[in-house]
Amino acid sequence: DVITSDLIISGIVVADDKSGNLYKQLFVQDATGGLQILLDANSLYGTYPVGRRIFIKCKDLCISDYNGTMELGVKATVAGLPSIEGIPANLISKYVVGGSINNPVVPIVVTQNQLGTNMQDKYLGSLIQLDDYEFSDTTITFSDTSAYKSTLNIDIKNCSNQFITIRTSAYANFAGRKVPGGKGSVIAIYTTFGSTKQLILRSAEDVMFSGNRCNAFEESF
Repeated sequence: DVITSDLIISGIVVADDKSGNLYKQLFVQDATGGLQILLDANSLYGTYPVGRRIFIKCKDLCISDYNGTMELGVKATVAGLPSIEGIPANLISKYVVGGSINNPVVPIVVTQNQLGTNMQDKYLGSLIQLDDYEFSDTTITFSDTSAYKSTLNIDIKNCSNQFITIRTSAYANFAGRKVPGGKGSVIAIYTTFGSTKQLILRSAEDVMFSGNRCNAFEESF
């Protein structure tokens, strides 16, 4: 849908492209929720880093979704069908205005049961924190390190055996790092792909798994 009203929205950047896990996109958030912004430019973190308030002039932009996660960009036509793409680099300053920097960015602590897959879910596109999770397989790296450069989905779980997917680009600067073997908190952007709940990391440092695993006692015994 193309926005035809003189609507201006504002939010704080909660995830940028510094680590390479996000590509030509930012996530912004306010008290009502989060939103993915598509921008056809690289190194966005230099101008719009995490913690910067931005204002977006929405008139003539397009709001759409990618399998249930809302996106804001410009309307495009792909293979004769309506689509969405990033705001062209030479037009970004027309639509996006930078405000104050170093605003506090605090993740919303939630449980997995609170995360919905409806496109209007208030946590979608937002920076969240899940506590007491661990990687199911501790022998792997965050993403594909082969020549194929495939984005990788890997599971984390809590002690109640609830699983959720972490999706990491092979171009992330931490793609080849081995996942931590402990249990703890993870901070990530919450997205969906249809009915699948997904987390997108900003960096490996947002995975704070240093505690004892769920079955640590059984393993030691």
